Amino acid sequence: MKASTKLVLLAFLSIAVVASPPLWLPPMAFAVLIFIMALNASPVRLYRMLLPAIPFIIAISALQALLQGSGAVIGGYGPITAGGLAIALASAGRMTLLYLAGSAVTATTGENELAGTIEGAFRPVDRLTGGSVGRDVSTMMVLALAFIPMVREEYLSIKMAQEARGIRYTGAIDILKGTYAIAVPLLYSLSRRADAIALAMEARCYGLRK
Repeated sequence: MKASTKLVLLAFLSIAVVASPPLWLPPMAFAVLIFIMALNASPVRLYRMLLPAIPFIIAISALQALLQGSGAVIGGYGPITAGGLAIALASAGRMTLLYLAGSAVTATTGENELAGTIEGAFRPVDRLTGGSVGRDVSTMMVLALAFIPMVREEYLSIKMAQEARGIRYTGAIDILKGTYAIAVPLLYSLSRRADAIALAMEARCYGLRK
């Protein structure tokens, strides 16, 4: 399958997943599964690509459960309501499906092919504006793909370091504490890497015109 076809299908599938109500998420999950099978993506590789994103999905969903929703309070006490929990579960499902669909495309498409397709799609915009939108978008895409193995590497190293400090992942409370202990240093490390790349691109005069 061509990279352009994959991106078009991914765009339609992403819109469908985001716009679907919670009751439609199981059919959307089946559609994502068909999409993954059509691309012949490796389930093991997709699972490994999903692992670093799990702490962020849990953290975002937990914040939504705490800050959104209405209805009866779960357990009779605490800030989490039934409505907030439903919103959090639906959001976690959507984020997981979107991540798996995007990972299937990146796992089965070369970086050069993907960048060339994106740059070609924006070529009419470049002709109208006289800019280099296609090059900039394709560069961002390649950098995002390059960050995926970095995220996994940092996730595993931070998790091992936190386990050496005594953090365990046995119960629900321990998992939440462990997720927080991983997410914060992981965000800091990725931000530091992003700043280093931005400084390197700036030093090479990226984006400047004669």
